[in-house]
Amino acid sequence: MIPENDELNTLSMNILVHAGNAREFFVRALSELEKKKFDEAKEKIQKAKEEVVIAHGLQTETLQKEASGEQVRYSTLFCHAQDTLMTAQSEILIGEHLVKLFESLTEK
Repeated sequence: MIPENDELNTLSMNILVHAGNAREFFVRALSELEKKKFDEAKEKIQKAKEEVVIAHGLQTETLQKEASGEQVRYSTLFCHAQDTLMTAQSEILIGEHLVKLFESLTEK
């Protein structure tokens, strides 16, 4: 079944909401990191990761449909949602390493 416009738009918006939430948690984690509140930064990063898991799960079904040969129409909104999700994932990965780096520098 090909996702209809409304269905794909709703899916895209849900991905954007969760990816946006992830990015917001990440920005809060950076603020905590600036204050050297490492545990709080880690908690925010964990919450960001939870949002990414939700967003990733939402996109997976559509990607699996296309991979199995079902035609899925091109959607700028879906593409934007995927970009936002990928950006959030990259930021979180870098953030996890920044926390470790700052912790080790603070200990010395």
